[in-house]
Amino acid sequence: MRKLAEVNNSAAALLFADYCQSQGLQVSVELATNGPAILYCDERCYQQATALLTEFIEQPQHPRYQAAAWQRSKPVTDSGQQSTVTIPWAKIGNCPVTSLVLLLCLLVYGWQQVDFQSAVTGLQLTEPHQLWRWFTPALLHFSVTHLVFNLLWWLLLGAAVERRFGSISLLNFTVLTAVLSNAAQYFMVGTNFGGLSGVVYALFGFCWLNHKRYPESRPLISDPLAMFMLVWLILGFADVLWVSMANWAHLAGLLAGLMMALLIKPPRNASSH
Repeated sequence: MRKLAEVNNSAAALLFADYCQSQGLQVSVELATNGPAILYCDERCYQQATALLTEFIEQPQHPRYQAAAWQRSKPVTDSGQQSTVTIPWAKIGNCPVTSLVLLLCLLVYGWQQVDFQSAVTGLQLTEPHQLWRWFTPALLHFSVTHLVFNLLWWLLLGAAVERRFGSISLLNFTVLTAVLSNAAQYFMVGTNFGGLSGVVYALFGFCWLNHKRYPESRPLISDPLAMFMLVWLILGFADVLWVSMANWAHLAGLLAGLMMALLIKPPRNASSH
């Protein structure tokens, strides 16, 4: 690895490294307790990393950098530390609905790799009279990043909700928010969409507001993370991002999750998240 630069701001160094890694470049950060963070990169990508670093220095606040950290599930705080996401793998086996949706998404993605057209034709909301199609677009994903991003948050938030509220509650929550988010995207845009992100946004809204109302449980969604999700949603509607997103599905999912947090109280015997 070749030394690329020294950066006095650790948070900036982490953001830049995550962005480079999202672009397929091998860039790493060495953090020091006292002193600057040191960026290293693979010799083969030195020139490209240098060019990206110049762009980063000119516009360090551009949304693409925090978005890259977000997609890698490591949002960066102002203190320069990465907010790590811990998936409770040992408990997933006791969460049948969480496991079922995970398996379905993986199987559908495998189907897409074998016969993309058949999978999309069979699951997108192209025939509204076929009632299952109001749910099945949630199982479609159009890239590995799209799939991994959604499933990581599904495992974290879905499993927490299932352990706290029960499997039937999570099943009802998932079906309802998937249908509502898919319906919003369908009526506002059309049939060309897919992904579990409408349900993920619903889980974000639900977990954040539920903790505000019943703070005895451990928070899963911090206020800064909730704010970033809201900004990300707004940027999607402003159409300034480099990716195409199902914005209406995200908004409908978020609103549905917030509404359900107002209506649902945790069971008295519920354990902490």
